[in-house]
Amino acid sequence: MQVDLRKKVALVTGASAGIGRRIAVELARNGATVAINYHRNADGAEETRRRIFDEAGEVGVTVIQADVSDESEVDGLFETVEAEAGPVDILVNNAGGLGGRKPLGEMSEAEFDEIMRLNLYSVFFCAKCAMTPMKAKGAGRIVNISSSAARGGGNPGIGAYAAAKAGVSTLTRSLARELAPYGITVNGVAPGVIRTAIHAETPPEVFDRIVSGIPLGRAGEPRDVTGAVLLLASEAGSYLTGEMIEVNGGLMMN
Repeated sequence: MQVDLRKKVALVTGASAGIGRRIAVELARNGATVAINYHRNADGAEETRRRIFDEAGEVGVTVIQADVSDESEVDGLFETVEAEAGPVDILVNNAGGLGGRKPLGEMSEAEFDEIMRLNLYSVFFCAKCAMTPMKAKGAGRIVNISSSAARGGGNPGIGAYAAAKAGVSTLTRSLARELAPYGITVNGVAPGVIRTAIHAETPPEVFDRIVSGIPLGRAGEPRDVTGAVLLLASEAGSYLTGEMIEVNGGLMMN
């Protein structure tokens, strides 16, 4: 999908690998200045930068380390993006993770809270920072990455992650209602079985069984998610808000 994102500043959280990396590359390929956020994977973030230069040429790119589960670090992240590239026009809340596979009955409060902070609180913190300059402009795009686990509860051992992603889906709709009067759209994308590091932890026989139930007959790739993100980040999606686009090959249908 080709859209015009020239003169737009996009921040992608958790962009050092997988879906986040592909989103960052595609936003740059469509003209955006891209801020690549990462927490621990500095080498991965630099690889994302290299991929952008390889595929999009000499576009504006900045790499910024921050733990988006910490509100004070999110404040610093947005200050750095604005100083180096300008106010954020497009926010893609992609950072997240399983935090390991563990039954809810064996999970401590601290473990549960860590998963919530990474997957849900981070969306809240980043949206709060993004909405102020977006309100001033009277325009903005926020795209939150949820998961098909938000509807189905996920496989055993990822209940906390599924609950957090369900929170992301509902928070997306709440933000959409709150920010619509300011010209800001808020939408989400819920990937299904995508070949990323998360699914690399799934036993092969389990993974194959899941894929066998996908109507389109294959697992997704990170590139399969980017078309929905580009739609929601651009003028092509200007009349969409409060929507959650399911990208799962038909595994779950409304």
